[in-house]
Amino acid sequence: MATLHQEQLYNEIVEYYAYADRLIRATEDSSHKLSEQQFTIIEEITNRLEDYADKLATTYIELVKRGWSEESAEVIRSTMNDVSATIEQCRNKILMLHQNSQ
Repeated sequence: MATLHQEQLYNEIVEYYAYADRLIRATEDSSHKLSEQQFTIIEEITNRLEDYADKLATTYIELVKRGWSEESAEVIRSTMNDVSATIEQCRNKILMLHQNSQ
């Protein structure tokens, strides 16, 4: 049985899936002239975010089953760094796309 803290952590991991879905919806609904190019960027980034969320969810399940370990902590740290880098990369690609179109 998961503790309250573990449940909260799991809900935060699940939020990455929702974030990926919101990114896709934002570009699908766009009538902007760059929406197709934006969608291509977002689609790539979303796939990576979903992979990271899968990795975090798997690590979380192991953490609940076996308890905290340094290995789990390192996987979580590394994956969270990957998530941050991916979001920043998406932001930069979208900004460059808009700058190049002007």
